[in-house]
Amino acid sequence: MTTQAKSPPPPRLQRGAQPSPAALEAVFRHIAATRMAGVSLLNPALEVEAVGFRPWREDWVGVLITPWFMSLICLPGPDSAYEPLSSGSKQDVALPSGDYEFLSAHEDALGHYLTSSLFSPMFEFPDMARAREVAEAVLAEVFKPADVVPPVIPPAPPVGLTEKLEQPMSRRGFFGALLRPGNPDA
Repeated sequence: MTTQAKSPPPPRLQRGAQPSPAALEAVFRHIAATRMAGVSLLNPALEVEAVGFRPWREDWVGVLITPWFMSLICLPGPDSAYEPLSSGSKQDVALPSGDYEFLSAHEDALGHYLTSSLFSPMFEFPDMARAREVAEAVLAEVFKPADVVPPVIPPAPPVGLTEKLEQPMSRRGFFGALLRPGNPDA
């Protein structure tokens, strides 16, 4: 009987601890070597890599590339307002470019985190360089401030004769306003 050596369990991210992209990679490398080993939807040209993780408010946001998916990941930081929900629960996360829907997820070796799927499966990526390029482009867009267009506020319509007289208008509009209240252009 042959026994197969198990990979050591990866380090667990503790709630309140500083999130570590290296720990995230370790957890998903372990998953790739165990639960995902031999699964046909793996792209053999890809490996696990955490790309561009950065602090955002009280959390850390970046992209996780694996041979089977690419997702935007939000790891709760030490002072995070994020409350762990049951896996699969939806939660919006406000990022500079807008609000994005994430799903709550949990891995025993990682704890709770949020994930928003970008690609799955990953067969359209020929290599890690292309996957990394797409991940960096996603982060550039997600962290680009949204175009804020100030709302157009129409001027309040004149109420009385005095207000109507203060509004610029033609001579015809002026006399029309006096003759037909409520329709200054008649």
